[in-house]
Amino acid sequence: MRSQFSHNARVRGLHLLAFAAGLLGLCAATAAAAQEMSGVAGTEWTHAGMLRVRDLTPFGLLRLDLRPPQRIDAPDDAWIMEFEFSYQNTLVMSGNVADYLRARDRPRAPLSPEDVAAIYELPGDAYYIDGEIGLFELIAHRKLTEQWTVYLTVPYLSYGSSLLDRAIEDFHDATGLDQQERGLVARNNFQMVYDIGGTRFAQLDQAVNGGFGDPVLGVRYSLPESLHGWEAGLEFAAKIAVGGRRPQLSTGLDDYGLQLGLQRIRGRHATYVAVSAVNYAGEAGTPAHGQVVPTMHAAYSFGLTPRTCLILQGYASRSIVQHTDLHDLSENRYALSLGVQRRTPRLLWSLALTENVSNFANTPDVVVGLGITYPG
Repeated sequence: MRSQFSHNARVRGLHLLAFAAGLLGLCAATAAAAQEMSGVAGTEWTHAGMLRVRDLTPFGLLRLDLRPPQRIDAPDDAWIMEFEFSYQNTLVMSGNVADYLRARDRPRAPLSPEDVAAIYELPGDAYYIDGEIGLFELIAHRKLTEQWTVYLTVPYLSYGSSLLDRAIEDFHDATGLDQQERGLVARNNFQMVYDIGGTRFAQLDQAVNGGFGDPVLGVRYSLPESLHGWEAGLEFAAKIAVGGRRPQLSTGLDDYGLQLGLQRIRGRHATYVAVSAVNYAGEAGTPAHGQVVPTMHAAYSFGLTPRTCLILQGYASRSIVQHTDLHDLSENRYALSLGVQRRTPRLLWSLALTENVSNFANTPDVVVGLGITYPG
């Protein structure tokens, strides 16, 4: 167990280092091309808020998860259009499933109905999730006044068959890391099997290619005065179930949430904190039961140029799967994001990579995020 943890930690560390090097190179090229003077006194630095990352775990994907607030300057009565795209690759399984797959001695074979029956007979809870998920969100903000903003989020979910599997395995080979559980099953499949807390489910073929999820309505209020140097804002949002329960697209139940966002900007440095609580209604037929889910984001932004920032951001949240004897699945979820933001005269864009940093069994392996905002 310790050796597997060390292996996973090394893999995550190498992923982050490789991506950090790429981001720094991109930022350096952008800075050189822009020919911006980053050291001139009186420079006006652009900080646009946190990276807009959210929960993309297969069990938590359909719940309301408040994205960290942005900081966009726009005139009153303006529309702000935002596009967020996130794509994640996940291959996770409980220890007893990994032991079973090693014992069956059929590497690179997808799970079969006989494997499902055997997993159901394993002692204790068990699960296996292999696939990729893309989330596209169109968010329309309407700035009513300096303090009040309303928004509507329309999500579209896309379920893939692990197109990144080979790239991830090639990266492991190039860095001298073994493939661990990835070598036990076939590439490019979307398969889920779990027996958790008495709830059983199996999907050996991709049943849903994609579709629209539940819309989210929200309202945000920004305090007119700072609090000891911190700008503050409050946000309320509701995920409205449309058309009843739709497997892999809607839980069929409404969720509600509150978020407090704080930001402090000092020249080329900015610090952000966002805490939220979501009243999650749960989802029938899954091990995710209704509960209040607390979440915290914290980020530091460093201005590489007046219009380009490098952001390091942390995420902590409680797992929505609590009724299980698998501690790795029920423990809190932690992730780290590294990203770059760039403000142009007409657009704000961001690019980020999110990696789990603890309890690897309950968080996606790799999440790539791209955000584009048109401030109006």
